[in-house]
Amino acid sequence: MPNHRNSHKNMDIQRGTNPPNRDVNATNRCTLAIKLRAMKMTYEAIAAQCGYANASSARKAVMRELDRCVIKNVEDLRTEELDSLEQLELVCWKRLQDKDYAKSQMFAVDRILAVKERRARLMGLDAKADDSPMPQVIIEEVPYGYLEGPKVQP
Repeated sequence: MPNHRNSHKNMDIQRGTNPPNRDVNATNRCTLAIKLRAMKMTYEAIAAQCGYANASSARKAVMRELDRCVIKNVEDLRTEELDSLEQLELVCWKRLQDKDYAKSQMFAVDRILAVKERRARLMGLDAKADDSPMPQVIIEEVPYGYLEGPKVQP
C-alpha cells in the first residue's frame, strides 16, 4: 500500500514547485522580455518568444524586474511608458476641450484621471509611508560590556 504522506513531497519535486534555485536563464529571459515590452509587444507574444508559460507569467516577470530595477533597460521602459502616457493624455485633453464632443467630456475626464493614476504608480508617487524603507543604522562595533546591561549590586 503506497504511503500517501510522502507522495505529496514526490509530486512537488516532480512538478518543480518552489525550486531551490532561480532558473539559470531567468535573467536573460527577463532582459529580453523587458526589451520586447519596450517595443510594445503584447505579453502573449513576449511569453511565446521568451519561453514563459503564458501572458500572465511574462507580465509578472516584467513587473517584478520593474520593481527590482536590476537591469539597465528598466529605466528605458519607464521613460517610454511615460512618453506613451503623455501622448494618451494629450489626446484626451484635446477631446475634453473640443466643443463638438460635449457629450464625451466626462469620458475624457475619466481617461485623463486613469492616465494620471498610471503615471503616479509608474513613478512611485503613490507609495505609502509603510512601503518606503526606514533609515537603517549599522553598528560596526559595540563597546565591551555595553550589551550586558547595568550591574546589579547584591
